[in-house]
Order: sequence, then structure tokens, then C-alpha cells
Amino acid sequence: MDKLFISDLKENEKADSIFLVKNKSLLKGKTGKDYISLKLSDKTGDIKANIWDNTQKFANIFEAGDFIRIKSKTSVFQNELQLNISDAEKIDVTSGDLCLFLRSSRFNIDDMYLELCTILRENIKDKYISELINSFLNDEHYTDKLKSLPAAKSIHHAYIGGLLEHTLSIVKAGLLMSMHYKDSVNKDVMLASCFLHDAGKIQELRFNKNIAEYSDEGRLLGHIVLGINCISKRIESIKGFPENLKIIILHSIASHHGELEFGSPKRPKTIEALILHFIDNMDARVNQFEGLTEETAKVSYWSNYSKHLDRYILDSKSYLV
Repeated sequence: MDKLFISDLKENEKADSIFLVKNKSLLKGKTGKDYISLKLSDKTGDIKANIWDNTQKFANIFEAGDFIRIKSKTSVFQNELQLNISDAEKIDVTSGDLCLFLRSSRFNIDDMYLELCTILRENIKDKYISELINSFLNDEHYTDKLKSLPAAKSIHHAYIGGLLEHTLSIVKAGLLMSMHYKDSVNKDVMLASCFLHDAGKIQELRFNKNIAEYSDEGRLLGHIVLGINCISKRIESIKGFPENLKIIILHSIASHHGELEFGSPKRPKTIEALILHFIDNMDARVNQFEGLTEETAKVSYWSNYSKHLDRYILDSKSYLV
């Protein structure tokens, strides 16, 4: 398949190619005229697009999750490259070509999973925690989802393998912190908490027509509650698992968002939980910074304004070249 990738697009050029529709909205402009706002995607990233004319014609021929072949021209608006579409048609994409359209982690999935297993199995010494961790690592249904799901729908690590990438990053950071604060931190608890902190996302997120979305359980309960339930059930199946160890691990899961207003029912009350909260937040924020600066890398070393972060982001590496 001939494919023009989003990463190759430049200003004031024709962009006739096939893309995945990530979002679609029918909106009204300042003059009251209808237009269709889209977010299109391929494996190299996302781009905003608009259909300004013949909106009724295009309103019902495709939806989010579909693939469309478009005729368009690029332009820059508010420091961001976008597409102005003149024609579009829904098409089918073969399974062999899906890899061209679905964003994936830049790291090899199998290599990340092997590194994750190695760190956990070589460093965790407590027999109960080891059995708990292996109950997840030996569960093919769980590990398949860990390898394929994003870590979030849109905020951070929002691509195939993102959950695994984020989990591995947290486990590696947790290992470093447990060595740095070796007199205060229980390394086994630290690593278990890092590995399991997003276990509930296996149930919270799912793919629907090539787009990650929240499941009913995810919308109604959230990944913290789902994770606590999932981990508790596995602990109950391990004979003799100490109750105080169970409570300490579950507390890390419950408190890893740090504050009540961010979704945690409790704030961190152990050193392991405190460290987990900060490295989890750090990894998510770094990934957001990276994504924001990548979006505008071709036109500026400043990102667009991020409502979520309430700031502009400077790509310091480009700025200092």
C-alpha cells in the first residue's frame, strides 16, 4: 500500500492518502456554517483535519474507527500543522496493513516484556510476593493485554504497548529508588507496587474498531478499584499470604494518584506508596512533554498550549542545537 505518513507532511502541500479516523465531530463555525472536525492518525502520530464544505455529504459515510482515503492540503493554524479535506471516502484496510495506521511504542514489545520479567524475577525475594507476581506473568490473557493496550486513552502512553512501556519504566525507576533509599524502602514491596499499580487498566480499557476506549467497568469503577479487586482475588488464592503484606501492597495501588481530587481514595502513607506516586506522575508527564513537542517539531521548538498541563512546552534539545 502506498502511504503518506503524518510525520512526512509539510506545510502547503497536497496530502492524498489513507488515515484512521480517531475522532469525528460535526461543529458550527463562527458564521454558523457546519463543518466536520477530525483527528486522523497513523503509526507516526495524529493530525487535526477539517472538512469545510459538503458536510452533509460526508456526515454519515464514515465514523470514528473507520479508515478513509482523503484528498487534502496542509496548512498551519496556531502553530500546528493540519489538513483541509476536499474529498473523503471510507475504505477497508487489510489486517496486514493495520501496522501502518496504529501507533505503537517505539520500543520492541517482546524486548520490553523480557526486561520486565527479568527485573521482577531476579530482584523479588519474598516468596509470597514472588508467587503473586508470577500469577500475573504466567497469565496469558493478562500479559497479552499488557503488551497491547495503551496506558491511557489519550493523556499519556496512548498507543499500542503503552501500558507495558509505562509499567516497565515505573518498575525500573522503582528499582533505582529502592536502592537509593535502601535503608527505608522494602524493595520487594516497591517492585510489586510498581508492577501492579495499573493492573486495573487491563479491565478499564479495550479496543473498539482500532480505537482505545473505556469499558463499562472502566467508566463506572475506574482502574484503581478494578486493580484492587483483581489483586485481592489473586492474593486470596495464595495460601498463607500475610495480611499486613496484602494491606501494604493494596495501599500503594489505592494511593498512587496521590490526592483525593485525582482519584485516589487515600493519600500515600508509606514510603513505597509515596515513591510510586511521584515516579508514576513523572513518567506520565515526561511522556506528555515528549508528545507535545513532537507534534510541532517541524514548525517550532515550542509546543501548542496544553489545556491539560496549563502551559506551553519547550523542546530544549532542539532549542539548544
